[in-house]
Amino acid sequence: MLLTSDHTRWAVATSLAAVVAAAAYTVYATSTPYGPSGGSWPGLCFGIAGTACMLSAVFLSARKKFLLWRIGSAQRWMKLHVWLGLLAIPLILFHAGFSLGGPLTTWLMVMFAIVSLSGIYGLAVQQVIPRVMTLRVPMETPRSQIDHLSASLIVDAYEQVASVTGHLPEAAGEQAALAEEEKRNALRPGDWKQVRRLIPAMSPAEGSDTLRNFYLDTIRPYLHRKAFKPGVPPDFARLRFDAPGEWRAPVDRLAEICEESRQLAVQARLHSWLHSWLLMHAPLSFALLVLVAVHVYMALHY
Repeated sequence: MLLTSDHTRWAVATSLAAVVAAAAYTVYATSTPYGPSGGSWPGLCFGIAGTACMLSAVFLSARKKFLLWRIGSAQRWMKLHVWLGLLAIPLILFHAGFSLGGPLTTWLMVMFAIVSLSGIYGLAVQQVIPRVMTLRVPMETPRSQIDHLSASLIVDAYEQVASVTGHLPEAAGEQAALAEEEKRNALRPGDWKQVRRLIPAMSPAEGSDTLRNFYLDTIRPYLHRKAFKPGVPPDFARLRFDAPGEWRAPVDRLAEICEESRQLAVQARLHSWLHSWLLMHAPLSFALLVLVAVHVYMALHY
């Protein structure tokens, strides 16, 4: 979620609530002979308010799961989740009196800190990563399509090279992919989605060893590199200088393919930074609520 101008009222309201709570805590802490305690009525009030703020995460998850619910918009629930989640931090600290207590409350505070920090990190990267992606990746692609497009680029590169050099035994995987594609096309004749492929050369063109070696030594390893590693694309300057004029189109297309592959890898890495924090934040949030329930039960019965 981007923090735009429509978050101003939420930010102001959250800040005012935090200031009021801090003032109340200061009066309470300084007027209590034995120091603040979570079991006192002010401490309980802070705890109840902080827990209510944390429960907003559960309601947000339920709202996402049941999209047909007409209980406010998803955007509003997200704002509640962000700003009430931030407000929960000082409220819980005031409830605990800035102390850890026993083993259960220590684990509770540690998990609360992890959930809070991961949420703040996620909010921060959502402000930065989309802008970085817009600047660095002109050809933006949905994350679900990146792996498929990366595999397609590998085949496309072989197609361009084979149109000059003929079939290359070293690229058996690319040949198998093209053969599979041809079988699918035969089952769906006339399908508008079919791609018209270049025909491999019957025999290697004169001097094509230069292109063949550059493809096998540089282009193919680059396209087969590990995911999330943009790397430096191959330098085509020397190949363009040595290649005859009739190769110019395949060579230019190979350079485009390598650049597209680099951009896909950049996107994959940025998407990883943008969403990986949820792998920690979401499950630990539910685990935190379980510990909170145990904490409440223990506080009421012992």
